[in-house]
Amino acid sequence: MPLNRGWSLIRAQLIAAQIRQAKLDDKIPNLPIIYLPGILGTKLFDRQKQAFIWGDHRSVFTKSDYEYEYPSTQHSPRVLATEQLHAFSIVPYLVSTLVTQELKDVLETALGYREGQDLFFLAHDWRADHRVLVDTIDREVDRLKTIFGENQPFIFIAQSASNLAIRYWLRHTTPENRALVAKWYAFGPPWHGTFQALSMMETGYYAGSRYLYGFSPDDVCGCPFVYQLLPPNPVVIDSYGRALNDFDIYDEACWEHYRLGPYKTSISSAQNQRVREALAKNLQGAKRFTDAVSGINADEQAVPQVWYLSDNNITLKAAIYGRDRWYLQAKEIKREFPQLVAQTLTVGDDHLPLEGLLQHWSAPIVRDRYQHPWGNSFAFISQASTHRALINHTPNLRSLAFDIATERRKIHK
Repeated sequence: MPLNRGWSLIRAQLIAAQIRQAKLDDKIPNLPIIYLPGILGTKLFDRQKQAFIWGDHRSVFTKSDYEYEYPSTQHSPRVLATEQLHAFSIVPYLVSTLVTQELKDVLETALGYREGQDLFFLAHDWRADHRVLVDTIDREVDRLKTIFGENQPFIFIAQSASNLAIRYWLRHTTPENRALVAKWYAFGPPWHGTFQALSMMETGYYAGSRYLYGFSPDDVCGCPFVYQLLPPNPVVIDSYGRALNDFDIYDEACWEHYRLGPYKTSISSAQNQRVREALAKNLQGAKRFTDAVSGINADEQAVPQVWYLSDNNITLKAAIYGRDRWYLQAKEIKREFPQLVAQTLTVGDDHLPLEGLLQHWSAPIVRDRYQHPWGNSFAFISQASTHRALINHTPNLRSLAFDIATERRKIHK
């Protein structure tokens, strides 16, 4: 057993002991949980290769075709995404990176959940338009109704970008469905997008290092999801700190002029050409989606919610386009433009600036690691080191377990 999995199990036992000490270990049925993983959180299975191309060591040591194929009624998909990625195995049985395994350990050990019985991880192709995930949520809610009954309350837990799909679903579903959501736990919700989306388009994504295999920039730029994570009203400045007021992130001409995404270089492949041809469609679709999840919605706000955020890192609140290139990483900006740090960087996790996220939030905001208003809506600003760490940060997991235990008791009173 990898050492990090051993620590995960020990921590889950410690949280379970704290639940018992607080006398919250009632022998009553659990509220069913639907968990929505974020970007990269579901394994990808290539039906032609009959192998997983994302989700274990083969993903970084073997070259794979990650180009996204749009859904078609004419043929079945080449790549399936039907299995949750709990742990990314690097050296089988010895070294792995835990993804949702730590959260799963806490829910099972401290609260008695069992995957497939009352804990359901909603695997999905995270490369797709988030509205595809919304349809999947609809089907999963209907399935839970057939298992637990039409009036069974349930819990949403979502990581990062998947919270956008829940927000969209809550704004478009029926009042009866909304009333069934006992609580929605949002880990790192990117309400205002993130410059990390542009950064991934620039560099691609590599789980190990760029000396290993991963998602190329064209692979990323071909995925609808990344456009829906763009900051809708980005602040972009030049190397002198002057605002680029003509920059419109949803205008394809701006992408070509400022050499963004597939226009970073000249056409280098047939895939790059396909990405360029789909760019306008992806931008228009992203704008429609972003408009649908922006602003205040009374129906959505009526659902009890807990948000898990962090201000223990530095991230971008503005991007720099200067010297004929983009600067989208905090380290680069500190090194190349120290005089622009105050204009461009702020606290948050490493992807999301904290400022703005709580703009319309009216429930309590807490920073204490131990005392939270259990059973109510609140936002917890923790000291998780990164965006990804939010889902595995010990104070967050403890908070989640205590609040779910409280909600369970409320429902069964």
